[in-house]
Amino acid sequence: MLIRYCSLLLILISSTVLLPAHISAAETSKQPPATALELKAGDRIVFIGNTFADQLRLNNYLETLLTSQATVPGLTFRNLAWSGDTLKLRPRPLNFGSLDEHLKEQQADVIIACFGMNESFDGEAGLAEYVEAWNQFLQHLASQKYNGKSAPRVVIISPIAHENMGPPLPDPVEHNQSLEKYTLSMQEVAKQNQVPFVDLFSTSKNMMQGNVSQKLTRNGIHLNEYGYWAISHFMAEQLLGRKLESPSVVIDVSQKQIVASHAKVSASKFQAEQIEFTLEADTLPLPAPPHNSIPDSELLEKQPRLTIRNLPEGKYRLLVNGTPVTEARHSDWARGLLLMKLPSQGQVRDLRSNIDRKNELFFYVYRAHNAEYVFGRRTKPFGAVSFPPEMETFDKLIADRETTIKAQARPLDETKWGLFRVD
Repeated sequence: MLIRYCSLLLILISSTVLLPAHISAAETSKQPPATALELKAGDRIVFIGNTFADQLRLNNYLETLLTSQATVPGLTFRNLAWSGDTLKLRPRPLNFGSLDEHLKEQQADVIIACFGMNESFDGEAGLAEYVEAWNQFLQHLASQKYNGKSAPRVVIISPIAHENMGPPLPDPVEHNQSLEKYTLSMQEVAKQNQVPFVDLFSTSKNMMQGNVSQKLTRNGIHLNEYGYWAISHFMAEQLLGRKLESPSVVIDVSQKQIVASHAKVSASKFQAEQIEFTLEADTLPLPAPPHNSIPDSELLEKQPRLTIRNLPEGKYRLLVNGTPVTEARHSDWARGLLLMKLPSQGQVRDLRSNIDRKNELFFYVYRAHNAEYVFGRRTKPFGAVSFPPEMETFDKLIADRETTIKAQARPLDETKWGLFRVD
């Protein structure tokens, strides 16, 4: 894949890909927002596409956000993506099975399709063929009933922008012109076929320019962990059709008033140099940024925050369910503090961990390393005896993980909060 990437970059650099004069990046950013995805209780959501989609299973922020923030319960996810895939070329091992067969096996209700990065290296010469491939693919999907009841609901996801990583990697200007053109064509295809579209090109380009201290990618075109964290917030908001924020609390000591967003407060007590209350959150907090990253300030503001106004001078410690969370002086509490060690955030980390393990187990089934013995030329007589029971065991392990994920996706019933003066 790296060799192909480098070769295509050399081709791209040697040939100019121009954007029509009437189209600009500014105009792209003014395009109407994506239509929210229709989600139903128990939906099976399947990712297909290239490396971007494949690595959603390893950097599972989007799946965590959709699992914990959707208003409908019981969503499950499968990743059928494969690095290097394009709309028209998806090579697989012998007897692996077609995409239709795998979508049917997974009973796909929703398909999130991520293509365009690989195709964009073909430049203007490949654009018409790319548009036609999308129209044919969407028409084909509309004729299928992978869940046995109805055609899948489809979402088109554009490629990200090419990030400038500096020498020795290539200057991305010309490639971004091609990516912008391919993104606009995908948007038009989505409009014509009346399917939701998410423009990651414009958003990622703005993120790259707005937070130069933190790179989004490993090599210009493949996101790093921070990139998946940041982009997943935008994708989740587009797919769910609403802004996402963690539960937060504002307290006014002089008024003896507590106001919470995305949560309910009860049993509040204001005493000399201490405050106590019970919080029942509507949702889990959003996943915290990766360790040692430099998060975008707007995204960081979506983390839980506690603001306490008119506290008497002094230093105060916050305990939640009896566990110390943080401590700060009255002036810091008045400005508001981001909280990063709440019990609910530990629950989100556990949720991500279980999603990660579930994805790993499914990967072993979908892309078995011993493919010749599972679906290749050596399945009989040896594999036909020993491997099918092993595959069934994986299915049970996956189902057990999904039971845990479903339970962890809901917020804790109640948490006891207490602020106490410590100096």
